[in-house]
Amino acid sequence: MTFELTDSIKNDIMFAMEDQNSQSAFNAAENKVVSFIKNFDNPAEDLKIDENKVYSLPNWTSDDGFNLMEAFSETCRSPLARNELKRCLQSRRGVFRNFKNILKAYPDVEKRWFAFKTKRMLSKINEWYNDLRETWGLELLEEDSIDEMEDLVRNDFEFKEYDSGRDKECVDRAVEIMAEEYKDSFEGEIGISIAAMWRYQSAFSKSENKYGFVCYSHLKEFLGCILFSSCPSSAKKTVVVTDFFVFQNYRGLGIGKELFQKCLEKAKNSGIQWVLFSNTIIPESMEHLLSQFSFEKLGSGYIVDLLKD
Repeated sequence: MTFELTDSIKNDIMFAMEDQNSQSAFNAAENKVVSFIKNFDNPAEDLKIDENKVYSLPNWTSDDGFNLMEAFSETCRSPLARNELKRCLQSRRGVFRNFKNILKAYPDVEKRWFAFKTKRMLSKINEWYNDLRETWGLELLEEDSIDEMEDLVRNDFEFKEYDSGRDKECVDRAVEIMAEEYKDSFEGEIGISIAAMWRYQSAFSKSENKYGFVCYSHLKEFLGCILFSSCPSSAKKTVVVTDFFVFQNYRGLGIGKELFQKCLEKAKNSGIQWVLFSNTIIPESMEHLLSQFSFEKLGSGYIVDLLKD
């Protein structure tokens, strides 16, 4: 007996796959997932499977769940969350509960986890369903295109054009927070010097002469920004990045990339040709981002020609 794999049925199957205390199957005659509590003392009482109308669900064990968490931790781009998750997985004690608790402290990483898990589990369900369709003599279906991972940044964060009247105070506070972070990252006078350089760079231009984009959470928390300014002030086609940062707990989620993309598009549409990035201290992760946007090395800084084909 055939059945259509609807979104509602997919969700029910995912829930059943993760429930390790119950045995479940899909009853095509009733068009629903049926479950009962496992009898570990008497396996003979397990649910009877009739492959003509009651189908076994995709196999999903606690090992599969652990491997999924491990795979996500390897791809997690938020350094703080990634380190905590890996420590949790190494401990092996209360791993599933602790993994969930860690993610609660990083709401945006948690959303990526759910998207990651959903994508992997739906892929397994689609594979299972295609195996059934093959036995039914039906054409195989293409795997669903799932774009939640790519859409999370745009859906869960608010990106606005910089307004000095509205955003200056937030940016000024953030510059000080970032300066202290640099100061703490290096020892002694080196840290103090790098923090001072960070402040000087932001002070290159007055706030009202800057433009760019800021990012806020859905709770209206300021999370980061990218700001440009003409260089020199009389320049018509050349700007320099004066401020670019994302707060530590929100790094690795794609916010910086989205800020960069929006600002470069605005600069190009405004007739800007050259964008300079002149930070003396540039992390490796930043170099990778700059290369994605076609920046080229220029001395100790970077430059991109927005009008270059």
